[in-house]
Amino acid sequence: MPTFLQSVITWLAAVHGDLYAITAVMALVWAASEVVIGYLDRPVRALRTWGAWLLMLANALFACLALAASLTLIPGSASAWMALGVGLSWQAMLRGGINIQPVPISAAPDVGGEQPLGVPLNELYARLQGFCVGQIQRQLVGERVALMERAMAKLDMADLARIARLVIAALAASTAEAEQYIQKIETSSDLSEERRGIMLISLILDNGGTDILRERVRQRRKA
Repeated sequence: MPTFLQSVITWLAAVHGDLYAITAVMALVWAASEVVIGYLDRPVRALRTWGAWLLMLANALFACLALAASLTLIPGSASAWMALGVGLSWQAMLRGGINIQPVPISAAPDVGGEQPLGVPLNELYARLQGFCVGQIQRQLVGERVALMERAMAKLDMADLARIARLVIAALAASTAEAEQYIQKIETSSDLSEERRGIMLISLILDNGGTDILRERVRQRRKA
């Protein structure tokens, strides 16, 4: 084995790298599950956004810091069970409303002395989570708009109406009302062609036809 790899393995063993890996993986999976639950209609797309990765990496970092503090405060406690316990308890504390010791921001005079001002760690994580969710939403909206623009440029009304009918039929919801709605959009003289295209594309996307529409646009590009 190369000397460099031996040095890396020795260092990881000294700092309990395997325990940090266990805790970090638990944190990544937990944060990823939050993203998936929040975007059940497009979980893979949501997980690919940089906001989701920021949330997962920050969660893993917080969990590893908690493990480091635990190993320091309780000497000789290094074990896989410790890593699992810290990983689970840390996630529960962040999301369970427990008021953890605030992170100091500044100090202000108070009666009887100096009172530190700070933000509880669980509130700090909630703010980070809100920021990441906002970034995920922005990126997903941007991707949706870009797909709509490509679809309008490559597909005509007949194509869009056909895809809408197929998507509705695939959902076993091919009712007379749905067909009338599609026909109304397709033939309406009160709406501009752009508006009709937007309405048909929105109907497709809102009913889970994102991948179908993207594939149809890709086929048209190759044609």
